[in-house]
Amino acid sequence: MSDTTAAYRINGQLVERAAFYTVACDPARSVAVEACAGAGKTWMLVSRILRALLDGTAPQDILAITFTKKAAGEMRQRLQDWLREFATRDDQRLITELVLRGMPPAAAQARAADLRGLHARLLAAGRPVQIRTFHSWFASLLRSAPLAVLQELGLPAEHELLEDDSEAVALVWPRFYAVVAADATLRQDFMDSVARHGRHQTLK
Repeated sequence: MSDTTAAYRINGQLVERAAFYTVACDPARSVAVEACAGAGKTWMLVSRILRALLDGTAPQDILAITFTKKAAGEMRQRLQDWLREFATRDDQRLITELVLRGMPPAAAQARAADLRGLHARLLAAGRPVQIRTFHSWFASLLRSAPLAVLQELGLPAEHELLEDDSEAVALVWPRFYAVVAADATLRQDFMDSVARHGRHQTLK
């Protein structure tokens, strides 16, 4: 399939690749992208980050969240690789790269020099883009939360991120059952769910 074949949709309407990335890579627009594995979602997301940086967004004001450490590492590596590569490329190559990421040709021509200098600018700023897993992001929120807020929510001031939560889950079940057993409505809801879906599916 050629790059110009309509294989993308925007709000249900078939569009060509260039039109899709004009919308998807524009950091000024709010977008939700659905695609199968290997379709280029990481490329698109890092391209949005690149364009946001180019538009002057502070690195520390950008947050990308993913599920796994591996995925977060791949995103960080791709961004760094691009920044280093673009710092050494001529204008024509940089214009091509920006157009691929949805920027109009005239704007790409005007921003080529800015893209070349982006790596140096970010190094001078000394603050990285935040590319995190859900777990590490929420852990950082807990670390920075006021003690009074943690106490009000019944959360510990010190915590440890668990790679295996089976032990913690085993501790939660007795508390769950105690609350359900003490409330007639909850107990009936639980029994109705077991009757309809089975105990295994209800517990899942």
